[in-house]
Amino acid sequence: MLGFLWGVLKCDIIYLPKHHSTPRFALILSNVLGKKIFTTIENNMCDPKRESMINSFKGKTNLINYFQRLPNIFGITQHIIDNANCGVKLENKVLYLGVESNIFNEKIRCKLKNIVFIGSLKKRKRVGELLQLAEIFPDINFNIIGDGIDKVSLEIRATENVLFHGSLTQIELASKLNDMDLHILPSISEGFPKVVLEAASAGIPSILYSDYGASEWIVNNKNGFIVNDFEELSSKVNSLINNRNLLSSNSEGAILLAKKFDWKIVINEWEEVLCNLR
Repeated sequence: MLGFLWGVLKCDIIYLPKHHSTPRFALILSNVLGKKIFTTIENNMCDPKRESMINSFKGKTNLINYFQRLPNIFGITQHIIDNANCGVKLENKVLYLGVESNIFNEKIRCKLKNIVFIGSLKKRKRVGELLQLAEIFPDINFNIIGDGIDKVSLEIRATENVLFHGSLTQIELASKLNDMDLHILPSISEGFPKVVLEAASAGIPSILYSDYGASEWIVNNKNGFIVNDFEELSSKVNSLINNRNLLSSNSEGAILLAKKFDWKIVINEWEEVLCNLR
């Protein structure tokens, strides 16, 4: 609490991205002192059927009451902005997140041998689909990086070609990605997954589901792949096994994607936004 108080008193601009850990007094005091405040919305806000902010705030009224004290609210994708229809007004300007691409080693991937998942091992991430793919493609190694409440049950179900690496530091992740060829994120509810840019920085294209607007940054079959269901996902993996040119061309496209969203580039957009806060 004292840290928040000191920060509010000393700062010129306040960035509050962690909504549930932000004390309400910090918002009230910031408004009283006339401080410029902004926040980012980084995932699904309004769909109560998924892991949305309505659910985490235990209702639409609580959500609206919290955000009414925040005058500058930015979505990190256009999809998030377009689907924020539950009473909280977002700015029209997208404030994309970036990646420190220099941490990762660029390499064009030419043969599909190792597939990787990076993220929390929980129901929403649908990691079980990786296990299904592992059964269909026994000659491919499926690498699962991350930890979570579903880890034990996933390990019990996994075939021999599934490797669990646990949680890794960013440096450890960069090293592990040297050996990977394709990233799969089977979740159907995301914002703009940071892991997509981290994998792309290493020349690893991603397969993503279409449900959360991935076509905003993924050009299908150019810098990654967008599918609609598990059948398409399995078919795309099969195509990449048999078509090295498809993998290598999308690997090159993934590197260009990461460069586009490098923090050295993206930070210029943030600077412009900060200079024009209300």
